[in-house]
Amino acid sequence: MEPKKSNKEKNFSKRELKLKRENIEKIAEVIENKKKIPKNESERIYSKVSENILFAIIVMLYLYFIILGSINISTVAFLTDLEVFSILTLIISIILFEKSFKNSNRNLCIHGIEILILAVITLFAIYIYSLFVDRFKLIICSTSFAFGIYYVVKSILIYNKLRKNYYKNENDIKDIIKKEK
Repeated sequence: MEPKKSNKEKNFSKRELKLKRENIEKIAEVIENKKKIPKNESERIYSKVSENILFAIIVMLYLYFIILGSINISTVAFLTDLEVFSILTLIISIILFEKSFKNSNRNLCIHGIEILILAVITLFAIYIYSLFVDRFKLIICSTSFAFGIYYVVKSILIYNKLRKNYYKNENDIKDIIKKEK
């Protein structure tokens, strides 16, 4: 048999319970606030994602205009245009590589590689057009969709990575470990 508790002990335990509930509510509120990404951070994440989506649209429009050129321009003029476009995209790629090297910017380097691949595809488009005139539109259209899929997947990966990095940086465990050391 347990001894009966006095009124002071009952009141004390009620106060303790109330304090514990308040603490739990505060902790739950802090956790909920940590789950939400601040507006400035979410804007930064969405700007990176929208940059890649915009890049995908530009590349797909470029390839679409190549298809339109193959339909509306004479063969000699179209092949000359493809040569010029491949050189221009190569120059843009080199400029991006130079800027990324000077600024140690990994993003510019990746965009430079993507533009370099686009320049090579444009250069190969000359030979594809010469050898497979009937399948040229299909090949360039497939390439355009491949770029689109690549950029969508890349944007999803960037979004997930930036969110994960934010939550990792906002984790209190690092602070607790530092305090204990």
